[in-house]
Amino acid sequence: MTVKSLDSQTCEIISETPMMVQSPKTQTFGEKSKDTNFEEKDLISSLPDAILCHILSLMPTKYAFRSSILSTRWKSLWTLVPIIDFNNCRGINKKDESPGGFMDFVDRVFLLHSLPSIDKFILRCGCGNENPYRLNSWICTAIKLHVRQLFLSFTMPTDVKLPQHLFTSTDLVVLKLSGNLRCRSPFMVSLPCLKVLRLIFLEFLDDGSLRNLISGCPVLEELEIYMSPRDNMNTLCICSSTLKKLFVYNEFNGTSAQCGVVIKAPSLETLKLRDNVSRVFEVDELPSLVKANFHVWVHGDEYEGSDHYCNGVVKMLAKASNVQHLRLANTTLKVVIHASAYNQLLLHSLTHLHMAIHDIPWSVVPDLLGHIPSLKVLVLTKDREFCKVCLWCGAPENVPKCLLLSLETIEFNGYFGCKEEMKLVQYLLDNAMVLNKLTLQSRRRNKRIETDVLKYTRGSSACQIEFCHQ
Repeated sequence: MTVKSLDSQTCEIISETPMMVQSPKTQTFGEKSKDTNFEEKDLISSLPDAILCHILSLMPTKYAFRSSILSTRWKSLWTLVPIIDFNNCRGINKKDESPGGFMDFVDRVFLLHSLPSIDKFILRCGCGNENPYRLNSWICTAIKLHVRQLFLSFTMPTDVKLPQHLFTSTDLVVLKLSGNLRCRSPFMVSLPCLKVLRLIFLEFLDDGSLRNLISGCPVLEELEIYMSPRDNMNTLCICSSTLKKLFVYNEFNGTSAQCGVVIKAPSLETLKLRDNVSRVFEVDELPSLVKANFHVWVHGDEYEGSDHYCNGVVKMLAKASNVQHLRLANTTLKVVIHASAYNQLLLHSLTHLHMAIHDIPWSVVPDLLGHIPSLKVLVLTKDREFCKVCLWCGAPENVPKCLLLSLETIEFNGYFGCKEEMKLVQYLLDNAMVLNKLTLQSRRRNKRIETDVLKYTRGSSACQIEFCHQ
């Protein structure tokens, strides 16, 4: 049996098995059996090295290292574990641990480790007593050991400068960088095997630093970015012909030099964007996009006089015209309905829509459905505290095409039974001609509301109504 054949659940069960079990001795003829007549037998240690190493890989290296004192069988097993995981953040290690104790331990692990290569190296530092030179030497050692997955997190008082060898690795497949790290262009980047890149609160000192990093990853498939308010970028530019998944978190209070987002990724299949900073969105056509999640907003709900911004968001949605699964936050809907270009929006391939409505009229729902002719699944989410704010301003003149021909499932989360909500539900039930199921989920049961809903006319004879309660 190999390590790869074990699932996580099996390894968890094995790791919880007692180290010592008792088995009965052989009983001779005529000898009385006694409950105390047992000998201890070590079943865990009899497992193959591959299984034991996999168990050790599920814990930080300092705990795997301690297993060497169990017996001679375990003495060198930890040196065969392909995952090295160090954590020197505050609150993790003992207060009385000497400043050099952690660094000496890391040096010793690398000195004694037996494998010619490692799968994963994790290094978290946050105590502020780490020597930058030794930090870089550990990273370079991991690179020399052909590490495939590298996770670095630094939350120290001073910024850390990463070694150049990190950005020219020919083995890295996954790279995650987090914390006090500065990036400035130009610096040489050549990561020919990197497929997953996660950048969390790094400080980009200019526009070219991120663009240079991405351009050096010719097979990049997944990119996740948490922008930092310390950035000195005017434009967040993401250009990659191979990128399939993109997650951008660009939200914080205060001022920022950034004013725009540029996305040029024709192979993109999944996109998540949270942004309250950018004022310009420049997005090329996204013909391969399947799933998208947009959460954009402006501070203070100042949409008046911001038509250029609102139109930019609508145009970004239009570039995702082939998207099939879409999530829109309440704030995004506010932006969209305030845009003068809203009437031109058409999402002809969209089949699943999940949108949150907290403080805008319920009439937006059927109006937006008019822009989605092939919708099959609609999920509405509402916060109970905004119940009295969401008004019903009347139904549109024409029934949306999706209600007549395609909408099969509606789910309403946070349903409270307000008068305005009831009008929306009544409209949907009356006009959804192929609806199979309507689910209303609320905090508590209200028999009166359920009775009223069940009396509503249904356009679809096959429609079933389900009431769910938390």
